[in-house]
Amino acid sequence: MLKISIKKTALICTLLLFINNCGLLPSGYMGHSTNTQVILSEANFRTIKTVKGQATANYIVGLGINNNKLYSRAKMKLLENANLSGGGNKSRALINITTDEEINFFLFVYIPFYWSKTVYITADVIEFKES
Repeated sequence: MLKISIKKTALICTLLLFINNCGLLPSGYMGHSTNTQVILSEANFRTIKTVKGQATANYIVGLGINNNKLYSRAKMKLLENANLSGGGNKSRALINITTDEEINFFLFVYIPFYWSKTVYITADVIEFKES
């Protein structure tokens, strides 16, 4: 019969609690949708540039900022780099928005003790031509 002490059980449960954290699991879903429809009979826009925003968070034993804050920081930096109001009276917009994650682990006896997660958001800036 297998006997496990209460201390060992508590230790195992505590380790499992820290390992099973939402920050450890990668996810690329941003929880947004764009409900616009544009029908272009001619190319009335031009691509100005591609912009990127990134944010990094560090996690120690599963403790760190949540995904929403990390994505919000990356999106804020993307919008700063896009400079959508810099076109004067021409309308600018973001298209082809993509998200990527990079996770770097430091393993201690097969347990991720420390890791960092970097979120990258990339988009193209377009400017509409005057008709």
